[in-house]
Amino acid sequence: MRAIGLVLFFCAVYIMADPIPDSFFGRFKVDRSENFDEFLSAKGVGFLTRQIIKLASVTKVFAKGPAEGSYTFENLSSKKNVKYDFKLGEPFTGEGLDSTKHEITFNFKDGEVTEHHKRLDNPEFTPETYHYTMSDDNKELIMRMTNNGITCKRFFKRQDS
Repeated sequence: MRAIGLVLFFCAVYIMADPIPDSFFGRFKVDRSENFDEFLSAKGVGFLTRQIIKLASVTKVFAKGPAEGSYTFENLSSKKNVKYDFKLGEPFTGEGLDSTKHEITFNFKDGEVTEHHKRLDNPEFTPETYHYTMSDDNKELIMRMTNNGITCKRFFKRQDS
């Protein structure tokens, strides 16, 4: 009976989830940041490491996946590349940029894609959620992150026309 309940719950979540709009699909390269150094500092990242992270080239790619209702997300950087294949609202295990296993869930609601990470190897570590919105002209992907009361934004310019 419990299994039937879970199946119905996931079906309801899938049916209720809005699809990601086409405006999010494309390749976006980091252009600028607001409050990023303060955000990294609040996470406990040391000065030298922060400087390296801030200089890293980062590209984010959202695309429709091969199956109905599926998507792909790539985070490409000079340090490491990760690619996730997912369906909205369905948690999956993937490798984070920190090379550890994460439980990751993507959702879309009210014009915002969220990417939620929970580290499986370190459950005491505070889970993180990244919020993505599009600029009014759809030329920038805007990523918002918060840690210990410090919020930063990173702006990614669309690379494809």
